[in-house]
Parts: sequence; C-alpha cells; structure tokens
Amino acid sequence: MPEDLEELSLLETLDHLLDRGVVIAGDAVISIGDVDLLYLGLNIVLANVDAIIRTGRK
Repeated sequence: MPEDLEELSLLETLDHLLDRGVVIAGDAVISIGDVDLLYLGLNIVLANVDAIIRTGRK
C-alpha cells in the first residue's frame, strides 16, 4: 500500500459525506404469486444545512 495514502477514520468519512451531501435511493416490492402487494420507494438526503444551502444557490 503506498505511503502517500492517508487513512480516514469513520468520523472523518462521515464528516466528509455530510459536507458534500449524500442521496440514498431504493425500491422494494413485496409480492405473492406475481401479485404486487406492497411497493416501497425510499429517497433519503443526508447533508448538513450549509451543504444544502450551498447547492440551492448554484
């Protein structure tokens, strides 16, 4: 492993992700016998308030 790569702790990684903002999206369908019974759509935005304001002004 090259020595110039720095290791990030979990807290530093989370801080970096929240500073940039993260979008998590997913779908889930529950069905029985080819009949869809339940559809779940998930969209989550994780960011700090400053990051949201910065992207809103661009």
